[in-house]
Amino acid sequence: MGGENARAQSFPRLVKNLNDILGSALQARSTAIHLFEGEAPSARVDGELHPLPFAPVSRQQATLWLQTLVGHEGWSEAEQIGTGQFLFSGPDGVLFRGRFLSGEQGLGAVLLPILPPPAIDERNLPPALRHLADLRGLVVLGGGIATGKTTLLGSLVAWLSSSQSWHILVLEDAPARFSYRPEQSWISHWEIPRHFPDMTSALVSALALEGELVAIDSLREAAEIEAALDLAESGKLVLAAHEAEGGAAGAITSLLRTLAQSGKRSEADRLAATLRTAVSQTLLPRRDGQGVAVLYEILPGHPAVAAAIRAEASASLGEFVQVGPPGGKRVDEAILDLWEAGMVTADDAFRHARDKERVLAHLDGAKGGIAPSTEIGSTTRLASE
Repeated sequence: MGGENARAQSFPRLVKNLNDILGSALQARSTAIHLFEGEAPSARVDGELHPLPFAPVSRQQATLWLQTLVGHEGWSEAEQIGTGQFLFSGPDGVLFRGRFLSGEQGLGAVLLPILPPPAIDERNLPPALRHLADLRGLVVLGGGIATGKTTLLGSLVAWLSSSQSWHILVLEDAPARFSYRPEQSWISHWEIPRHFPDMTSALVSALALEGELVAIDSLREAAEIEAALDLAESGKLVLAAHEAEGGAAGAITSLLRTLAQSGKRSEADRLAATLRTAVSQTLLPRRDGQGVAVLYEILPGHPAVAAAIRAEASASLGEFVQVGPPGGKRVDEAILDLWEAGMVTADDAFRHARDKERVLAHLDGAKGGIAPSTEIGSTTRLASE
């Protein structure tokens, strides 16, 4: 009985401690908070995890937090499965979506705040994105895990919604990643499977509506890609995120591969006809700690690119990719430019490079020049591990 009383008395304190952690993460502009037993709470800021100034999470803390987040009945059911999702109203009424794990690997959760997407500065956008409002067709936002493609999608939607009057449809897996403030546009926010059983059925329904802009997070299966092409052919602007390595060219190659594996090779012609541009971004932490340096990689939808897509000549798509202004350099050359200007460290230049051997050779060749030899040595050790 005494143990139950002690537990009840400690509960409000533990919940307050959770709000303190979440408040600290929000102040740091975090996009994700990691809470795992035996580890100090950490927050993802500008794409990298950083520890928060709190003690390691105890088993008791993790258990009580998750029971609060999931609810008693939900916790009993989810504990048997070992994982689950939840929505939680944190400090200042900010909603968090999250997923927890419970099993032999330990107990913990990752929480993501549902906030308006970061504001976008039109002046820093490449021309291919600066003039999005004038386009109709498919725009692909590609990239691997944690490359910021979902954030870029949300920021572009928020920016376009304030530029003119649109009817915008935002389609994504539940729970929502961002919230959108009403601007000049009407935004319908559909979550899968909350509003539709799957992404394909949501995309088919979107075709029947008179929306000018459809934002999709994200395209995965062939049926979803086909439905997105239907939308693009109908005269809508379709912004679609797609997880794929290899930058802008890699995203289109991945779409072609997915269609081909499903026996939909004929869809390559439709992709070629509707693609307006493919974009990926590389985010490098700034050396001065002031946010990140962003490199936009653009695959324009001009006739030569369309011909390569129709011929399924994926290997040649990289020849048309540009970084920066028209005629700009390849992404590795742009990364080295940032390093030589002192904006990023050698470690981060190497970590984000595509052709790591070539970039490492350049860094090693500059040992006595622009960069400190300690950074070059650190990069060399990374390559050998």
